Amino acid sequence: MKIAPPTSKPQQFIGLFPLLVLLAIPLLNMYSGAFYWPDSGDMAAQRSFNSAVSISLFIGYFWFGFRYIHQNVASTLISLLVKKNQLGQFSVHRQKLTKAFHHQIINSLIISAMFMVVLAFVGDVSNESYNIKGISYIASFVTFSLLTSLFLFQVRSNVTYLLRQVLPGTNKSSDYWASFSVITKLSLTNALIALGLLTVLPVFWFNVVVSPLEVIAVVSMSLLIVAYTFTPLFKLKSILKQQKTRTLNQGQSVTNNHNRDDRQPKVVRAPSEVCNSSDKLKTIAAVVLVPVSWGLVSMVETLI
Repeated sequence: MKIAPPTSKPQQFIGLFPLLVLLAIPLLNMYSGAFYWPDSGDMAAQRSFNSAVSISLFIGYFWFGFRYIHQNVASTLISLLVKKNQLGQFSVHRQKLTKAFHHQIINSLIISAMFMVVLAFVGDVSNESYNIKGISYIASFVTFSLLTSLFLFQVRSNVTYLLRQVLPGTNKSSDYWASFSVITKLSLTNALIALGLLTVLPVFWFNVVVSPLEVIAVVSMSLLIVAYTFTPLFKLKSILKQQKTRTLNQGQSVTNNHNRDDRQPKVVRAPSEVCNSSDKLKTIAAVVLVPVSWGLVSMVETLI
């Protein structure tokens, strides 16, 4: 986990390593024989091909998501510590976040192993021959399930840590709610990154007949991901909205008292808006991309 303060040295492109991973996995699958264009009407081969492509895209997206999330956490952490005049504590919090990340890796490995055991019992893995193609499928699935669990842990855990371990102790009320707004914006960014996962799902069902059970499974999984990632954001925005209303009411009360006794009123600042125009456009774009991705897959199906 690379959470580091900004530096004057030139930074490596955030998507370079994910891009290399995204290119390396398909090459491995091509070498193993997992990547080959299936014959027309061979649904089993088509599903295997779709799984190989989708898992490669997911793994590359996860790596990009991790790097992007960690950079945002670093900048958010610095912003909060500056308001508390505790920038020297950055390394301490970085060590704690890194330790939590390592624990999440262990938990994700356990979850991934449990998935493999379940698949072995139902026969999806045990029937695979022990050749390079079978090993490639298994390795890709293990990596996919591990990164999926780790990604979902990261989407929420960093925001929770900042709220519980860094935000308390902020002296000024204005600084506290400004920091709260920054954390809420981080939660929004994480939720949008998680929402991007849904744009890859259509590749799983490229050029195959989707059964009603699969439709129910896809819709249920999509709703779970949205609920898991956006519920904390809605809670944070609700708290901000309540505080803004409370602050405005206090400001009105101060103004009324000033009109009665002619004393200089004390300025009461309301929390700033979390979502600016750019954030709203990003949110709309992320939501629209989900049905657009399904439309693009359907369009490609008609062209081949």
